[in-house]
Amino acid sequence: MNRPTALHPRLDVSLGMAVATLSGLTYAADEVPNTLQLQQTVIDAAQDNGTPYQTERLSGSKFTEALRDTPQSISVVPKRVLQEQNAQDLKDVLRNVPGITFNSGEGGGGVGDSINIRGFNADGNIYRDGVRDPAKYTHSELFNTEQVEVLKGSSSSGWGVGAIGGAVNLVTKTPELKDFNTLDVGVGTADYKRSTLDINHTIDGLGEGAAFRLNVVGYKGGVNGRDWIQRERNGFAPSLALGLGTDTRFTLAYEYLHDNGNTDYGIPTVNGTHGSAPHRLAGWNSYWGWRNLDKENNESHRLNLKFAHDFNDTVSFDNQLTYFHLDHDYFVTTPGGTYYGPNSPAPGVHANKGVYRRTINTPSRDQTNATWSDQSNLTFNFDTYGIGHTLVTGVEYSKQTLQSNIGKLTAADATQMNNLTSASNTWSKYPYSADTYTSSEIAAEQVDKAFYVLDTLKFDEHWQLHLAGRQDHYESRVTGNYSRSSQTAAWVDGGNSSASEKINSVHTALVYKPVENGSIYLSYANARQPNSLTAIAQTGSNTGDSTQRGKTYELGTKWDLFDENLSLTAALYETKRSLTYTDDDTGATLDVGGEQRVRGLELGVAGNITEHWSIYAGYAFQDSKTLKAANEGSDDGVGIANTPKHTLSVWNTWKLPGDNSLSYGVRYVDTVDIYQGTGTGADSVTSSATKTTVPDYVVHDMAFTHAINRDMDVRLNITNLFNKHYWSEYNGRGYGLPGDGRGATVTGEYRF
Repeated sequence: MNRPTALHPRLDVSLGMAVATLSGLTYAADEVPNTLQLQQTVIDAAQDNGTPYQTERLSGSKFTEALRDTPQSISVVPKRVLQEQNAQDLKDVLRNVPGITFNSGEGGGGVGDSINIRGFNADGNIYRDGVRDPAKYTHSELFNTEQVEVLKGSSSSGWGVGAIGGAVNLVTKTPELKDFNTLDVGVGTADYKRSTLDINHTIDGLGEGAAFRLNVVGYKGGVNGRDWIQRERNGFAPSLALGLGTDTRFTLAYEYLHDNGNTDYGIPTVNGTHGSAPHRLAGWNSYWGWRNLDKENNESHRLNLKFAHDFNDTVSFDNQLTYFHLDHDYFVTTPGGTYYGPNSPAPGVHANKGVYRRTINTPSRDQTNATWSDQSNLTFNFDTYGIGHTLVTGVEYSKQTLQSNIGKLTAADATQMNNLTSASNTWSKYPYSADTYTSSEIAAEQVDKAFYVLDTLKFDEHWQLHLAGRQDHYESRVTGNYSRSSQTAAWVDGGNSSASEKINSVHTALVYKPVENGSIYLSYANARQPNSLTAIAQTGSNTGDSTQRGKTYELGTKWDLFDENLSLTAALYETKRSLTYTDDDTGATLDVGGEQRVRGLELGVAGNITEHWSIYAGYAFQDSKTLKAANEGSDDGVGIANTPKHTLSVWNTWKLPGDNSLSYGVRYVDTVDIYQGTGTGADSVTSSATKTTVPDYVVHDMAFTHAINRDMDVRLNITNLFNKHYWSEYNGRGYGLPGDGRGATVTGEYRF
């Protein structure tokens, strides 16, 4: 889709409020800053068009239609928004997508990103280039990420097992057929220092369409408004492409990232019951871990080989082979907290010590995750009896392995930590020894073999039918399970276990296009998630035949207006999740667990309102309800934990005179309910008597960019402009993580 643009060439430079501004790169490459040359570049390069917030289509060959004709709620956070916001981790990015919340976990459940989509946990549904990320860890550096795609609703037919509420896909940067060099250097509050280098060059001598790209990052900094939090990252990502723009294309890419930092689980609170708000028992900036003990260290290697060949105009083939290796090492201390109740007669009292850090006997874990994945797709374009087909058939094989060593405090050190006085709550460093020994060793693996078919039938210029089906043969095995009760005790073999399932999933949708630039669709999709999907990858446990099932009904519409410069979307949906226990041999239902439902409305806008005003925004309304309680003590009819009713995110950019631009954003998250001592799963205990209501909040951000010349920009970012205090995550055990305080960064971008 070629969109016209009325951008002034000088103002196009001011749009580059970001790392690696592509319009500026075009100047550097072509060195002909006249209007006609710029407009031709816009037509030839989709990423350089005048509507940088719009995305025409999703990555990956499974998605054959334009985004406006794809019958599903989809939010794509584009490269320009990532750049303008100086977004560096997954949390920064997903704040732009209403309907997503973050969970605060515990060390036993894994340290790292935990997200909900439409109220349902999506820990096992984070992907990189369509390949499932096998571990729970902090995605803290996106230096090699082009855009982030969020598909909402049940999506197993496209992504495999899981994806009940949706899935997140991070798209990697790849070589392009142009030359550019971009260096970004930034400094800021909270000891922020970050530099990135993005180099792309075409290559002679390796045939037509050869290009090389290199991305490099170095970072060190803390968190605004929080004491003693530090992370340090460095990484590089070279990639080589052959045959770009030809019938046969090959890409070889590697990414290395070393990420060290300490964990932050927030501060202790006292909670009332029956929906009262949490009361913090410490300053917003106070650190309640041990800064000389707590850590999260990640080292990852990712190798990706892609091959694609177009046999002719109607048949094409592509294959992607991926290897991922992650070493994940952490030590975690969580703050305490309590509730008013029979066992908590006074605020913050625990064993007569007052406010406290929770005593954790097994605070450390050293684990290695590895993934081999191979995906092959064969795409056909043909007609049958006047009906057009775009048919994708594919097979996928993936194997994920886990080696986990859990560390337990030695007996003497555990006793010492348990006997700390209330005075210790003012310490930031632990003054005693905290030695650990390996208390358990777990080895596990999971294998998924799948085949799928996706077909888009076009009856005429107005009617389309989308059909998708997938079958997964999923197996999980615990291959080693040893533990000991003390440092000198003998190892005990806990035995091995296995589980297997054959999982079928479908997605069907009818699409009506009244005009070329708009569509209306009605869709149904289902999903099925084995309970061991995340357990195998994160904890090494295998709970057998417990399965979550989901289904989504959705009525939506998508339009490209204002000469196709502005995309508008709207969708009404219902997603249900149930937890069942089945006998795989007979298919009989042994027991029925809980059932939860979310009904909602989602609105989205992305693109240009005028030639000087760009906007990326979304709103989500979610009405959640527990239809059937899974556990004794739960109440039917209560909402789903950590599911706000209203969320809103808006990001605007205005082009100003003098090669300047101004961006302003606002985020709103409604109140959320958290239930005492529980998670967010369908099998968690949810009772109005133990409900804590976390207050809503509004956060404002801004950015200002000045183009010094055609080769250099300077950008100022101010986050949390009014220094709003709020809870970004909250835990059912009485502690919460404060949101980032006010901060500022200054970034200089040089193109050469």
